Amino acid sequence: MESMTGYAFVEKSTDQFSYSVELKTLNSRYLEIYVNLPKILRNEENELHTMLKQRFGRGKLELNVDIYEWTVTKPIAVNADMIKKYYRELDRLHRELGVDEPLRFESVLTLDGISQRERSVISRTSRSDIYASIGRVIDKTIEMRRKEGAAIRKDLSALITAISGHIGAIRTLAKKISKDKKEALKQRIESLAGANVDDVRLYTEIAILADKLDINEEIVRFKDHIRKFNALVKAGGQIGKKLDFLAQELFREINTIGSKSNSAEISHIVVEVKNHLEMIREHCRNVV
Repeated sequence: MESMTGYAFVEKSTDQFSYSVELKTLNSRYLEIYVNLPKILRNEENELHTMLKQRFGRGKLELNVDIYEWTVTKPIAVNADMIKKYYRELDRLHRELGVDEPLRFESVLTLDGISQRERSVISRTSRSDIYASIGRVIDKTIEMRRKEGAAIRKDLSALITAISGHIGAIRTLAKKISKDKKEALKQRIESLAGANVDDVRLYTEIAILADKLDINEEIVRFKDHIRKFNALVKAGGQIGKKLDFLAQELFREINTIGSKSNSAEISHIVVEVKNHLEMIREHCRNVV
């Protein structure tokens, strides 16, 4: 079992620069991938999407790569032709306007287009280093998700065990309540009718009452859902949606049990079961 919540962070340096890689994963109904890269790595986005899809089956993923503190000085190119053109034009205007102050060469160097830094290029070694760090971040995130998944499995097993105990108590109470109510109905009819009790009518009324109070069918279905739930918890792969569906079915059955039982004692237990099922559903929404 694997949780959809995970986090990992790596910070390193190459011969060219320092960089950091961060991966955050959260719960989601589907696989959502968001990759945030510096402009110099923008062409790598599709490859990184593929890399993440191969390792994750479900969840909201956010990969952030940041490059900073370049140690390699970017070469500067000076446009000599542009300098000459600027200088000639400025010198001509200088003379036309009759400016006494001499034209300073430094003023030309601040104009647009005179100098340009060449674009930085990531070396093959630096690129390989970044990809290795992304791989480590993915491994660490998956390790965290699996540890949390193991904790969720343990909690789910404890909750299901508690629910199974509650269902056993409900079944025992239901038998006693059904028997008591049948006896109460029989005594009431006999007290009203005296010796003239119609056995057919009496048994018909008892049968109708028994049918209304009978929750055996719901309990059988409930226990079957629990068996399937336990089997899924032990299985691998993407089971979160299946577990959530079974939790919904368990909720539906316990609602029916609560409405049919017509007992304060059973109603209290039903509330406890519902609380456990809510916790189970919260866990299931965070399982891959």
